[in-house]
Amino acid sequence: MVGQIRKYNKSIHLNQVLDIFKTEEKLLCLVPDDALQKQLDDLKNNLLNGKGEDNNNEWSIKAWVIVEGDVVIGFALAREYNLLKNTKLNCLYILKHYKGKGCGTKLMKQVKQNCKSPISLVVSEENKIAVDFYNKHEFLFTGYWVEHDRKYLVMTWHKAKS
Repeated sequence: MVGQIRKYNKSIHLNQVLDIFKTEEKLLCLVPDDALQKQLDDLKNNLLNGKGEDNNNEWSIKAWVIVEGDVVIGFALAREYNLLKNTKLNCLYILKHYKGKGCGTKLMKQVKQNCKSPISLVVSEENKIAVDFYNKHEFLFTGYWVEHDRKYLVMTWHKAKS
């Protein structure tokens, strides 16, 4: 395994995280360019503000990067909701050359250990590598989400009861 997990720091990591998001999304070609720009703007706002509100439900951002030296090679960003007592994993990206080396697993463990359960996410059903990754990490299919005329899978992980 390569990479070291660090807590996201906007003054150090913001531009590298935005570049990874843009690069990886363009490789996937799953959303139109105008939608990609909106997603990029939303991500930037989340990373800069660290908190927000959806339908009177306040949330805060939890984010981590994985680095090789001082270079960010991946990141995970989650919204932890106060009232609902759950988490939405918004992003988990690893640069292409670092995939398959355990970096995504390291980030996923960090999210699971530090965020409220259940944790849900939305992933394109066309992105088989990501779907397989989330299945491997015990995320189960719980529904569909449609956006930009594309169907996405909603997947959820529940912390095991002890």
